[in-house]
Amino acid sequence: MKICPIEKTGMYEMNVQSGIDLVKNDRILKAVEKQGRPFLDRIWTGDEQADCHIGTGRPTMGCAASLAARFAAKEAVAKALGTGIGPQGVRWTDIEIRRLPGGQPRVCLTGGAAARYQSMGGMSISVSMSHEAGLSIAHCVILYREPL
Repeated sequence: MKICPIEKTGMYEMNVQSGIDLVKNDRILKAVEKQGRPFLDRIWTGDEQADCHIGTGRPTMGCAASLAARFAAKEAVAKALGTGIGPQGVRWTDIEIRRLPGGQPRVCLTGGAAARYQSMGGMSISVSMSHEAGLSIAHCVILYREPL
């Protein structure tokens, strides 16, 4: 069995981009406590906040870990897009991390992130997240086809 990392298909060459990020959960908790709603609304969409059970009181560590994992996922996606956050028009809320019914994360792109994904010939995007011992990590993989 032969496995080739880059597969030529028709007039396109298949490519992979990836990104990874690691975040301290207490860093996110402290930022939410200090900056409150403006910080939450700048980084996470309303649906993401609802997924993380953001209430009106002090966020729990579990809530902070969920927010931190999504923060790391957004950074990982921005890295895989090759833009980072901000420089090429990709905002935090252009990258949304939602949960499918089975619990697995799903990436939804809008605005500058969606435009970049389309311009690079994006075909699929996936993200994996985890948190343990006060840290959250996320890894993103984008499959795209680049014209020859």
